[in-house]
Amino acid sequence: MSDMMAKFVRETLDETLKQAYPHMRYPPCMCAEVVARKAQGGKNRCTLRILDKNMLRDNQFPEVPNVLTDIEVEPGDRVVVLMMYGECNPYIVGRWS
Repeated sequence: MSDMMAKFVRETLDETLKQAYPHMRYPPCMCAEVVARKAQGGKNRCTLRILDKNMLRDNQFPEVPNVLTDIEVEPGDRVVVLMMYGECNPYIVGRWS
């Protein structure tokens, strides 16, 4: 009986985290690689590829297009991004060196 209770608690907790606290499932700051960049009125519109802690492509995230930034970046650059409130809407904080 205790296995059933443990499974119920795990499933309930997982569902609660998904619905009420999605930002807790992923780190708030991550590295990304600039895949493409287009200058637009003094700013840059980039496509980003999210990287894992080993600096490899993180397949949990799709490439993110249309990220607007005033930081000068080029394709191939690595940047630090914030993912606020668990949404896949990155904000570029700066370059990763």
